[in-house]
Amino acid sequence: MRPDRAVIAHTAVAPEADPSTADVLDQVRLFQEGLAALDVPQATVAVDAGRVWEHAAELAGAVVCNLLEAPPGKPQLHAAATAALEILGVSFTGSPAGALWLTTDKLATRAVLTAEGLPVAAGGRLDPERPVLLERVPPPWILKPAWEDASVGLEGDPVCAAPEQAVARARSLAARFPGQPVLLEHFLPGREFNVSLLAAGRGVEALPVAEIAFVDFPAGVPALVGYEAKWAAGSFEETHTVRRFPGREDAALLGRIGELALACWRPCALAGYARVDLRLDEAGVPVILEVNTNPCLSADAGFVAAAREAGLAPADLVARILEAAAPRPR
Repeated sequence: MRPDRAVIAHTAVAPEADPSTADVLDQVRLFQEGLAALDVPQATVAVDAGRVWEHAAELAGAVVCNLLEAPPGKPQLHAAATAALEILGVSFTGSPAGALWLTTDKLATRAVLTAEGLPVAAGGRLDPERPVLLERVPPPWILKPAWEDASVGLEGDPVCAAPEQAVARARSLAARFPGQPVLLEHFLPGREFNVSLLAAGRGVEALPVAEIAFVDFPAGVPALVGYEAKWAAGSFEETHTVRRFPGREDAALLGRIGELALACWRPCALAGYARVDLRLDEAGVPVILEVNTNPCLSADAGFVAAAREAGLAPADLVARILEAAAPRPR
């Protein structure tokens, strides 16, 4: 059902913001164009993620297109901003605050998925001062801050083969992201995929499975979607990391990958839209890497590409996301 009015609420972006933060403005444009095509009256408001309540009057009575993200260095405000929308009692797009709290914490997400019997890579929290985890998880290892998204913290070479290298990187991450745990996982060597999930009525639909191909990566350059691949325009990693949609020859594998992604929806309390990233292990078995609530909706992002592959124009995608924005009780 088309709303009477929509407000696009996005995190305020400073002029000097890095690309991973400024990217939200591209998402704003997608919603603006989609709402215009749907003939939905709209307004756009830039919000300090820690002061959402100051915009209560502007948001009242509207469906809020929730593009509130965490400002740099404050990952906890991602879920807190959505919690403020819940307290205000407005309808909003995407997942509830509880889902954001969970999936912002990669260690907590791993625990929930494991409890559901879903496959995750061997790993856990690495204490650089007592690195006993290195004795239980086979190398090579990938290390990342547990609460960041957009590949922040995956700059340079986050893959380590030697214990002393892993400890040094863990110490560096702990110093750079104070208070955050460091996640260490066995680095899976196989193909990488992601699945965009879109609410469909009372259920959820998996859009076409995308593969991330690492083209002509030389030895010594880790084949992964690190910070450079996402945000360093013109870099080797960016130009040689290519999205594609596999064909029928991979039908059985893609079917299993889609099943695993859909299995994350209920235990992670997802709503509206989400994306699940997976990678194949040494035996070619798909393993879940991350669950992403409210993933990026910029025109060149993976979710929009998967929607396009499914035959959904940007206006269709916006309409589906709005339909899933159920009224929220106070």
